Amino acid sequence: MNAVARPAAPIAAAPESPLQIELTFVLAISTDQAFDLMANRLNEWFTAIHAVTWDHSQSVRGGHTAGACSERSCDFGGKALREIIVTWEPGRRYSYRADMARSEMKMPLDDHLGSFDFEPVDGGCRVTWRQHFRPKWFVPGPMLRWQMRDRMMRPAVEKLLVKYGGHWA
Repeated sequence: MNAVARPAAPIAAAPESPLQIELTFVLAISTDQAFDLMANRLNEWFTAIHAVTWDHSQSVRGGHTAGACSERSCDFGGKALREIIVTWEPGRRYSYRADMARSEMKMPLDDHLGSFDFEPVDGGCRVTWRQHFRPKWFVPGPMLRWQMRDRMMRPAVEKLLVKYGGHWA
């Protein structure tokens, strides 16, 4: 199901800000397994995240099922980063927006849209992880990209590659 946020929740599915980071890698697991890892089990591979909790009460797929408009909360050592799911296509793609106004974990960015795309390939699944955002406050874009890409995202992907097999694409 290609679910996009209902009009009652004003969430844009298309990026409103420039692409800042794109990582592409291949995992030696199926698209369904990769989707589950990237969407539901972040704390198993993204070491900065200690726990993940969900609220599906606004989901377009029903109050107990993940979908667009579900809310995910990622615990970064006692500070929650709240995210709203924008698109949800199990095994294929999902995207999310960081709700910085409601998050305890503050990051110097606006207009965030993150996404994961999953494509079956020989021997596994190609994953493309994108981050769109606008830097804010006084933080220069290159510094924020370096911090997110090289200090957070790349080490998380490296952990996945070691645990599940695969390579950078």
